[in-house]
Amino acid sequence: MILATLGIIVFSCRNTRELTFEELRSPDSIVIDTVLELFAEKYRDFIGQHHDTTLFPRSYENGKLNMVSSGDWTSGFFPGILWYLYEYTGEDDFLWAARSWTNSLKKESYNTSTHDIGFIINSSFGQAYRLTKDDSYKEVMDTAAWSLASRFNDHIGCIKSLDFFEGYNFPVLIDNMVNLEVLYKAWRWNHNNNFYRIANEHALKTMEMLFRPDFSAYQIIDFDLNSFEPDYKGAFQGYSDSSSWARGQAWGLYGFVMAFRETEDRVFLDQSIRITSYILGNQNMPDDCIPYWDFQTPDIPDAKRDASAAAILASALIDLSTFPEVQQPEHYLVIAEHIIKSLTAQGYVAGRTENQNFVLKHNVGNMPGRIEVDVPMIYGDYYFLEALMKYKSLKR
Repeated sequence: MILATLGIIVFSCRNTRELTFEELRSPDSIVIDTVLELFAEKYRDFIGQHHDTTLFPRSYENGKLNMVSSGDWTSGFFPGILWYLYEYTGEDDFLWAARSWTNSLKKESYNTSTHDIGFIINSSFGQAYRLTKDDSYKEVMDTAAWSLASRFNDHIGCIKSLDFFEGYNFPVLIDNMVNLEVLYKAWRWNHNNNFYRIANEHALKTMEMLFRPDFSAYQIIDFDLNSFEPDYKGAFQGYSDSSSWARGQAWGLYGFVMAFRETEDRVFLDQSIRITSYILGNQNMPDDCIPYWDFQTPDIPDAKRDASAAAILASALIDLSTFPEVQQPEHYLVIAEHIIKSLTAQGYVAGRTENQNFVLKHNVGNMPGRIEVDVPMIYGDYYFLEALMKYKSLKR
């Protein structure tokens, strides 16, 4: 495992041997480019085969490609991948496809029924605006920010995650931290301090309520609408209510790293470092840093790994390594490099004709529900590609 203290990471192994910096060396740039080319080839094939821009690939399971509509929480990741591939290749075909599938999501910016508006709109329109600076994309982001802000409860201090979620009154999920990016961007663009207030209050309440003393995170907390206090904390995709669902830990890290990047508020950086310490210091984190789907599942070391959690971690750690306020930032980058190296070298990257048009294998969606277990997932590809693009940019 990799033990960490606030701001400083010390490398060691689970409990058998030490990992040296030589073992955690940078991935070969040729390997990075090879994987990026594989992404381009696979997704070039997809846009050549599928022409209905109102449907979005989500997963490939039991020999079937699972396509979803714009309202699915994963819908924004496919156009986001296309924008990254346009950035990488400069090809007009990717630009056309990215614009087409992105525009099909515009109506979701008015969706006030879910926190997932951040995933849907930021990964598509957010990437579109970053690359084109077309104000029409920014306007859609602004609309999404208003929709997300409408879900904020001043008494609770949080954004409600999902409506129509059976058995819950006011559920708040750890991945809602990632969705806050829409609010922070709209605050910065429009100088609307209400967006900043809502995002910050939600982030601070998340720190207070969704994290345990060891800085592991619950997946979900449900608030009572009379007392405005939590009446349940747990996980419906984890092994148990008291365990640490791996992708949930990754969402938490990614969200607080993003919050610090957007606000420069030191409290969010400190939280990011503490979450990193928990994840990398966990006794059940494998040496290759591709986490088991849950850190406490009893079938470790035979448990399924979750490559999507690893990809999210790598992307977040690369960002963390770029902050001047961080002590020994190169240590975070080394771990991100190690994760990328593990993903590219240990059977997680599909061959040219494998995995349908997806690149990353061995993702776990909902293990307790036996839904999308050990399959390719669009968000696994998105965050893996994002990590590769960030890393390539950093090493130029």
